[in-house]
Amino acid sequence: MKIENRRPLGGIVFRVLLIWAAVVAACPVNAFAQEDVASKGFFYPDELNIGEFKSNILLTLAKLPEDVVEEVNSFIYAPLLSYEAQIGLPHGFSVQGGASSNYITFRFSIGPRWSYRTGRFAFSIGDDVAYVFGEIHDFGFASSARGWMNHPDVAAGFAFNKFTLTVKGDATFITSFKQFADDIEVSSDRNFLRSYSIGIFIEQPLWKDNYITLGARAKFAKFYYPAWAAFPTWNRYHFIPEIIIGFIP
Repeated sequence: MKIENRRPLGGIVFRVLLIWAAVVAACPVNAFAQEDVASKGFFYPDELNIGEFKSNILLTLAKLPEDVVEEVNSFIYAPLLSYEAQIGLPHGFSVQGGASSNYITFRFSIGPRWSYRTGRFAFSIGDDVAYVFGEIHDFGFASSARGWMNHPDVAAGFAFNKFTLTVKGDATFITSFKQFADDIEVSSDRNFLRSYSIGIFIEQPLWKDNYITLGARAKFAKFYYPAWAAFPTWNRYHFIPEIIIGFIP
């Protein structure tokens, strides 16, 4: 009998938390001031100085629903590599942009953000506009997709002495999204709520001025753009858990 080597998402979460605990324990209490920890975080919604620049490299792992991948009790992860950056503007405003890809799909986004901080607590609201396109060649056919999306979000964070903790909620509205088989349009969607999610993120010094991001996000999606080629068209939400690992240089 063949025994499959399965790794449930809960096991990966536990391992990620163990890694984070080891990193926290390895850092001396006085090695980093609270102000430095708060100002360096990317998800922590701190106010940026005018012209201040931050960036983050992220790897997102998602467990796709069984009725999407059509393999019962199998754990399939969809890795997504992202680069995000922020630049500060006057009066608590900033601009954030980014690019992400899983080889068959590419996404580019940009949008404004407003942040407010008092002591260790910080809050922000923002909205991004994103363009997504992808293409797959298989068995002599070409499937492609392209469209525009809108991503409003809100975040609240607290800076502890050695790390920051941020809770972030967001939603995604499809402005216009079309899928093609060769040159034939097979579906077209516009003006509907695609997904909403809530996540928790921990940002912690790793060494010198380099930080690590560890996060978990619960996403509820009618359509998950990294898996556009496999996602069904029926009108119901799927639960998609995500693990996020990031590096802040």
